[in-house]
Amino acid sequence: MNSRTTEQRKYPITGMEGFVGVFLALVASVIGNSSRIPAGDVSRFLEMRVTLLNVLFAVLFAFLWNACFRALDLHRWRQFGAFYRLVRLGRGCVLMSFLLVFYLLVTHTAGPTFRIAAIFFLLSFAYEIMRVLGSAWASSRDPQLVIILGSGRRAGKAWRELRTRHRFSTTLLGFVDDRPTEEMAPDVAARYLGNIDSLSEILLRNVVDELLIAVPMKSCYENAQRAISIAEQVGVRVVNMQDTYTHTLKQPALQDQELFSELVPLPEDYMVRQAIKRVIDVVGSAIGLVLLSPVFLAVAIAIKLTSKGPVFFTQQRFGYRRRLFSIRKFRSMVWNAPELMAQLESQNEAVGPIFKIKRDPRITRLGGFLRASSLDEIPQLWNVFLGNMSLVGPRPMSTRDVSLFSEAMLMRRFTVKPGITGLWQVSGRSGVTFDQWIKFDFHYIDDWSLALDFQILARTVSVVLKRTGAA
Repeated sequence: MNSRTTEQRKYPITGMEGFVGVFLALVASVIGNSSRIPAGDVSRFLEMRVTLLNVLFAVLFAFLWNACFRALDLHRWRQFGAFYRLVRLGRGCVLMSFLLVFYLLVTHTAGPTFRIAAIFFLLSFAYEIMRVLGSAWASSRDPQLVIILGSGRRAGKAWRELRTRHRFSTTLLGFVDDRPTEEMAPDVAARYLGNIDSLSEILLRNVVDELLIAVPMKSCYENAQRAISIAEQVGVRVVNMQDTYTHTLKQPALQDQELFSELVPLPEDYMVRQAIKRVIDVVGSAIGLVLLSPVFLAVAIAIKLTSKGPVFFTQQRFGYRRRLFSIRKFRSMVWNAPELMAQLESQNEAVGPIFKIKRDPRITRLGGFLRASSLDEIPQLWNVFLGNMSLVGPRPMSTRDVSLFSEAMLMRRFTVKPGITGLWQVSGRSGVTFDQWIKFDFHYIDDWSLALDFQILARTVSVVLKRTGAA
């Protein structure tokens, strides 16, 4: 496995990081000049420094910040000790501090230049340490789940690297290969999951993030191509032992012997757009939670007064990368609705793994209104704020529904965060069949853009007001 691309996923440098550097420089400037700023006049002090030259420098500084930390080869850190990691971090922060000093001196900016630079160095160094350590901690709590294609020498080498250099951030699920287990090493055979023909079923029944290709390409090209084709249908990332390609879900067919030459990397601005989407989610959910707090209180009181049971309905749902999280909605059914569901399975009117009854006897009178007005969904704003969900995305599905999936390709819907609203909700809601629902999800995944999100949000307002397709 190529450590460069693996580490880049753990310590990502996005376009937004540069603006963090600009913000730290601004904070250092304020702190460094604190003795020269009249009490309560910080805003006036900042206004004096908002010039065209300063704005241009801020843009250049942000660009150079990103370039600097990319050039430091952070992906190579795992082969060094903690001391060398700190040295590399310090080197980048010193370089950016010198750039700040150079600009302040050239522009003859009044103020304690070297004091500002020292403060900036400490702030940036502390930030970079927290960013990297935070990423490492997050990786150890939610490791990448990997299947290795192969069972020979290359596969053994890949496994050794996972156990040594990536042991805290990666977990091996097992090996897939067409070779007989008698020809495998005992430790590999003990972790054998099945042959390539069974890979689709393996990916359907197991949470898998990466398929690591560790077979000789000249002699195993056809097998590798079959495995990659299956992984692409599911949305599992394909990783070459020599290189890594994190690619989009729409891929051209593999035609020639350069097996990985046509795997297309994600667009360079993808992470930036995802960061913007996250900012919109945080701001939007925070505003919604504050503005709708009176509604929360009124609905909670109404539920307690009209039916027995808790205010919220809590359930485990599958989210991004098929990780489970707890979703909360205002309870619209009787308190023992999950237990009653088994008795109603024979009345299910939906085709596919979902459960749907037009006149579900478990829904309370108030619950019918909450569902029609979509008020039962608003507690999910908290899930959006926490990062389990997004404002826009595929609907989060229950463990019961996902356990009934019969095709591995359906797992591709978990390659993005689930959302409170989405194409399904604004295209008919309860009147949409399961097959149509999945088509809407795949269309959203394949053609996602910020513009599409805003379009769905706008249509959601209209759908909710008209109560279109509510059940």
